[in-house]
Amino acid sequence: MTVLNQRFNQYLSVIKRQLFCTACLLMVTVAIFGSSVSAAHAVGSEAAADIVNQRAASELDRVAGAGTANQVEGAVDGAVGTVKRGIGTTKDSLDMDSSADKLDGATDQLKGKVKRDVGRAKGATADAADDAEDAASGVVESIKDFFN
Repeated sequence: MTVLNQRFNQYLSVIKRQLFCTACLLMVTVAIFGSSVSAAHAVGSEAAADIVNQRAASELDRVAGAGTANQVEGAVDGAVGTVKRGIGTTKDSLDMDSSADKLDGATDQLKGKVKRDVGRAKGATADAADDAEDAASGVVESIKDFFN
């Protein structure tokens, strides 16, 4: 019976964590994509909206790992850039002026790639810091064992 309770608690813990991660991703998605009411109007000012977005990003990083917010934002920017370039190509095929849309799209795609790379770098840095901390604690434990 005890083993069954332990497994149930483990599964419950995993489910809670997944639900929390999903809620954070949903909050970040809403913050990034926005809605019919801008974030600045919803919270009162641009400064307040920036603070709300920063807190959502830091919470996502805390839950899902360092750099995740940058990776999500980069993926969104890349997708927006792809759509803008597609609009430019469509306008081009209709003999409309499309250079601004194509340039805008390429800029957004590049911005998205940079944000994704920054997110990956933050994640790698956090992983390296964790590895260094683990190695240092291992050395300390070895020295303690040596003198005991």
